[in-house]
Formats: sequence, C-alpha cells, structure tokens
Amino acid sequence: MNMKKYCYLVFVVTLSVFFMNMSAFAQNSNDTIPVSSDIYISDSTVLPGTNQDTTILIAQNTQPAAEDSDEDFLDDFDNTKEAVYVADPLYYFNYVMYTFNDILYFAALKPLATGYKFITPTFFRTGVKNVFHNLLFPVRFVNNLLQFKIKEAGTEVGIFLINSTAGVAGLGQVAQSSFDMHTSDEDLGQTLGSWSMGNGFYLVLPVLGPSSLRDAIGRVGDYFITPINHPNTDFFDYGKPWEIYYGLMAFDGLNATSFRLGDYEALKKASLDPYTALKDAYIQNRAEKIRQ
Repeated sequence: MNMKKYCYLVFVVTLSVFFMNMSAFAQNSNDTIPVSSDIYISDSTVLPGTNQDTTILIAQNTQPAAEDSDEDFLDDFDNTKEAVYVADPLYYFNYVMYTFNDILYFAALKPLATGYKFITPTFFRTGVKNVFHNLLFPVRFVNNLLQFKIKEAGTEVGIFLINSTAGVAGLGQVAQSSFDMHTSDEDLGQTLGSWSMGNGFYLVLPVLGPSSLRDAIGRVGDYFITPINHPNTDFFDYGKPWEIYYGLMAFDGLNATSFRLGDYEALKKASLDPYTALKDAYIQNRAEKIRQ
C-alpha cells in the first residue's frame, strides 16, 4: 500500500477510535461562563496553513479598522444564551501546542504579515482574500446541502458563478456588493454539530490552532472537497506538487493575518489566562455558528 495512503488510513482509524470513546470525556454542558459581552470575536487565520475559519482572535472593546472590515465579524455575544462546556483532558499537550503557536506567531508570522501589509496595497490584499474565499465554494455548498439548507446552497452557487465571472475569478465580490447576496459559511464541523454531534474534547493543533475532536474530523472531510488541495488530476495524490499546496496555504495565512494584526495581542493583554480565553471564545463562537 502506498505510504501516503497507509498514513492517512492510520490517521482516520485513530480519529475514529477517539470519536467512539469521546463520551468518556463528556461533562456537564452548563458549567462554563459565557464569553463576556464586551469581547468582540472574529474569524481569522492566525498561522500559515489554515483556512478561513480556523481560529479565533479576540479584541476587547475594539472595533476593526475600516480597511480591515470583515463580513464575518460577529456582534457581541448574548450572555443569556446557554454556555457550552468542552472537556480539556489533553490540557498539557494543548498548552504546549498553544505555546508553540504563540511563539510562531510573534517570531515569524507577525513580522512577515506586518511587512507584507506595509508594502502591499489594501485592494490587493482584499482581492487575494476574496479569491481564496471563492475557492472554498465547494465546502460551503456541500455542507449547506448536508444541513438541508437548500436555499443557502443555491445562493452559494449564484455567488460563485457571479464572482467567478463578473468578479474576475473571485477577485471582486460582485454578488455581495451589487446583488446583496450573502454567503453562508458552513463547514463539516458545523454540519456534524447540527446533527447533534458533540465537540468531544478541546484540541489545539500545531500551526492550525484551536479546534475540537469534532472539528478536527470535519477538517479532514473538508480537505477532500477543497479544490486547492488537489492541483493534480489524481485525487489521492494529496495536493502534489507539495510546493504549490504549501506555498498557497502559507500565502493565504499571511494575507489573512495582515487583516487581523493586533487582535491576538489585545487578547493577551486583556486576559489573565489567554489560553482559557482563547478556548472559551473558540467554543462559544462555534456553538453560535451551529445555532444559526
């Protein structure tokens, strides 16, 4: 058996074993205090290699700058909504990964993103962000269908066709700006959640950042329906040539981070325990997305 396929099989089996046993980690879902209502939460790619909906950055009492506005920026959380608790049995592993990602951000990604933002016009960075967002159409379309959101799935088709043509391969979001069409950002993690599947347990992934067992499984599924992951015709070649795949992912991460510089710093400054604040924000935000 091909080594890549063998490794992938082992990975899937391991996740399946975790998933079947995740009930052992279940705890009372009403014990965690919701994120404070004066904390704003936005979706952002923090580290290279992530997709648009990977991790959460928090800026307390701070609105995003006009040039860095994002349609995914969420309003304040409603404290009356039910809090969601997710067990953290891998705390020590997760904290090591959190520390690794923190060091990587400040040592590499932030300096690179700062320089990139300084020398690159806003319209260019926005165009790049729009292109990568347009390329994730299959993920949004399939997961809307899996959640029986037929109208939203049809809207995604319309947005993709308009932005791919009139928007010149997605550089411009003509459908949103001229036709008042709105994207419904769905992924497999949200789909599994809508099917009443629990988070399992909290998980911090190296480079990818905050996640949960359910969302980690969802990432695997979304990977196979993301066109950029398969530049070759051989579906099981896992994105060969690897230079193209990792180069594009790194560029996407760098570009996305240039819109969110300062958010993570605000989190650390405003929180006594940034690790816990990041975890709570991620879990609450994912729960909010599933409820929508």
